[in-house]
Amino acid sequence: MNAIMIPQIKALAVNVWREAVRDRLVLLLVGSGILMMLVSLVFGQMMVGGRERVLQDMGFWVLGIWGLIAVLYLGAGVIKHELQRKTVYLVLSRPVGRTTFLLGKYFGMVLVLMSAFGLLAAAWLLIVASRGIHLNPMHFWALGFILGEWLLLAAVSLFFASFTSPLLHNFFLISVSFLGHWSNELKIFADNAKTAALETLLNTLYYLLPNLEALNFREAAVYGDVVSHAILWQGVVVLLGWTATALVAANLIFLQRRLL
Repeated sequence: MNAIMIPQIKALAVNVWREAVRDRLVLLLVGSGILMMLVSLVFGQMMVGGRERVLQDMGFWVLGIWGLIAVLYLGAGVIKHELQRKTVYLVLSRPVGRTTFLLGKYFGMVLVLMSAFGLLAAAWLLIVASRGIHLNPMHFWALGFILGEWLLLAAVSLFFASFTSPLLHNFFLISVSFLGHWSNELKIFADNAKTAALETLLNTLYYLLPNLEALNFREAAVYGDVVSHAILWQGVVVLLGWTATALVAANLIFLQRRLL
């Protein structure tokens, strides 16, 4: 990455963020997420002896699901809209390479996701604090890795958006998200498979998909479990490694894609 690319990426990223801020659906998504967290206060009152757990579980659930929805919405049109409006040709006709264009779109999604996450996480922390729930360091690790999962899914989203339609993009991304959280189970099922074909299929899925459970420390936060630094660093490696892999793959495909 040279010195010329950095301001170009920044300009593209800021433009994506500005468009998202003006998008009512993005604002509605954030508002509905905060509303769901407030609803958890009602559910908490209905539980006997489990109010604190409900508030925390509900908050983590909202942050996880709303992140996937946000990435689905942003990623499905991040390249498609540029092609439909033909603005991609105007951008690429200037001294802006395809790699710069793709990175600008990705970091634009990062800005939008971080803004949305900041609002949702702040609302959840205020709700939790208002109920006198003690926060331990694992709560903040869990929040950090939830944001990391959002950004990883954004990179995977960009990969699918570089060569598929919005419909297929959404299908593939949802599959990666859910199967990624079942990664450990896929390995167990593969080891106990009755046929070689099924074992091969399950092992292929296990190694091709990111292990999103390596980024999941929500249960440890809720129950106050101590997680070793080695496991936390393993999560960081998984996060950075898969994010970089998805971006490189997206770039290689987009460089070969015929736009005209």
